[in-house]
Amino acid sequence: MTPEDVCKHELRALTAAQRDDYFANGFVSIDSIVGDPWLARLQELAGDFLDQSRSVAKSNKAFDLGPNHSAEHPQMRRLRATIDRHPDFWRFACESVFTDIAADLCGPDVKFHSAKLNYKWPGKDEVVKWHQDIQAWPHTNYSPVTLGVYLDDVTPEMGPLACVPGSHEGPLFRHTGPDGSWTGSVSDADMATVDTGSAVASAGPAGTVVAINCQTVHGSHQNVSAKPRPMLLYVYSSADAFPWMPAPSPTSRTGEIVCGKPADMPHMDPRPCPVPPNWDKIGYGSIYTAQKGEHAPSEM
Repeated sequence: MTPEDVCKHELRALTAAQRDDYFANGFVSIDSIVGDPWLARLQELAGDFLDQSRSVAKSNKAFDLGPNHSAEHPQMRRLRATIDRHPDFWRFACESVFTDIAADLCGPDVKFHSAKLNYKWPGKDEVVKWHQDIQAWPHTNYSPVTLGVYLDDVTPEMGPLACVPGSHEGPLFRHTGPDGSWTGSVSDADMATVDTGSAVASAGPAGTVVAINCQTVHGSHQNVSAKPRPMLLYVYSSADAFPWMPAPSPTSRTGEIVCGKPADMPHMDPRPCPVPPNWDKIGYGSIYTAQKGEHAPSEM
């Protein structure tokens, strides 16, 4: 479904200005749109799984752990496939304002792709380099959107998500090194062609949602505060978007329709996308492992 087609449908959660900003800039931030009941439940779940990570010594199918992780000082970087960890994460995917936001940006027929809970811990090792999402999980069109909700108040010092306006209309860069290995980031040479000086960092109170188009160049600086930054991220697409390579982080619900009806015809965007590795064969850790050159856990 094209942006022009999406904009023909009535809005469910966003304002017309917010939707216009998303399509013009490739992202939009909406303050405090996730209400208190859901926010409190998500905060509780995040805390529960952070506590569970204390008993885990190394990264596995559920937990991606930082290099300084310990039982005394847990450093869970990512809870993978959240909707398979607790049913309330799936309920949030299809029974909350997230579904309405996805419909406003993807059209009335919405497909679920993936979900994760990321933590950005204080320190210089928590920079996320500039990247685009779609190269890791290409689809037949560019409707996929990542919706991220801040579970705590986020200030500029905490390394909020930063997006380069208009970069979704630019080139799709390769995310590989000179040897062809996956790096999960845009090369320095390619980034020299991008106006990173215009990047917008989306801080905001708890419950703020940042929506990022799959083509938008984005990243985040280090967290120089004393607090971690938890963020729950879900990926949706138009129902007529179909993946053409294995998903790096599939879930038991990947591909399910959460709003409207399934498509009986794909929307084929003619713009090419670089081919990622076959994740079914080599495995996938996370953007953190890719950008740091770490190996995916053998049990993944």
